[in-house]
Amino acid sequence: MGSSRPGVRRPIHAGSWYEDDPDILRAELRQMLGAEFAEGATPDPGLKAVISPHAGLRYSGSVAACVFARLDVSKLSRVVLLGPSHHARLEGCAIPGPEVAAYRTPLGDLPLDQETLAALRESKEFSHLPMHVDEAEHSVEMQLPFLAELLLHGPKRPSVGLVPMLVGQVNAQSEARYGKLLAPLLQQEGTLFVISSDFCHWGAQFGYTRVGSTSLARTYREGPHPDNARIEGLDREGMALIEQQDAEGFRKYLQREGNTICGRHPILVLLEALSTCQSSPVAVDFVKYAQSSALPGMPPPRTASVSYACARLPAAKIFHSARVFAQALCR
Repeated sequence: MGSSRPGVRRPIHAGSWYEDDPDILRAELRQMLGAEFAEGATPDPGLKAVISPHAGLRYSGSVAACVFARLDVSKLSRVVLLGPSHHARLEGCAIPGPEVAAYRTPLGDLPLDQETLAALRESKEFSHLPMHVDEAEHSVEMQLPFLAELLLHGPKRPSVGLVPMLVGQVNAQSEARYGKLLAPLLQQEGTLFVISSDFCHWGAQFGYTRVGSTSLARTYREGPHPDNARIEGLDREGMALIEQQDAEGFRKYLQREGNTICGRHPILVLLEALSTCQSSPVAVDFVKYAQSSALPGMPPPRTASVSYACARLPAAKIFHSARVFAQALCR
């Protein structure tokens, strides 16, 4: 894991949530990515954003691999990561201070995009993310192993800076404000947004046991997996609203159903950014879905479950120059 020193965020969850041995970790990541390539996944240089889960690698890694296998990183210059804060109560969005130079992974250090982070700080809209809060949070860290494999060890190794942020307790107005602030970044060529979110946390231990039904296509069938199918029905309704980029509809769904989607606020910030970027929606496509209680090798009793889903967003015509970003923050 490495010793703590100023300027580097340590991979605190390595050794528990995922392997800390770089050789073993690389082998696991390559196996997961390779399985997607074998199924026909091809790198897409046009991806602008992905939604990816953040559970332990053995649980959600195969779902996350489904979108990371589709990334063509050759022309990337920046990765903006938005994750929820599970442990610390944050008001608004928080970003690392200028003293943080890199995020460490067992596969190497990923540098931060200091220029972009400085511009965000100057906007006065982003609070300071203390190192101890940052290191305790897993939502952004769980995206880093795949990024490190692709950026540091892949055949194409571009110079890429990270822009990590935790999204705290925000209301609809704040989601819209942050979406508008980040929209110019989303519009820049070479920028990828990674939205970190799991979906339904179901079971008594999560305080949520509601189920749903849907006519949408599902992974699990009622016969052999009745609870899984009903949980999926609940998730699919929310996923459909995300695909439709219906931010208000997604909010109403969350209020009505109470679905325990931990990355709801980062997802809504992305939807608000998309609504700022364009007059007509681009495609948002969920490509894989799974639940922890239905994974092979999970021991009974299966009285709790967490859902994992991943989505991709192609570029379409939402590009602008870097100057637009600077001008937007100065308004």
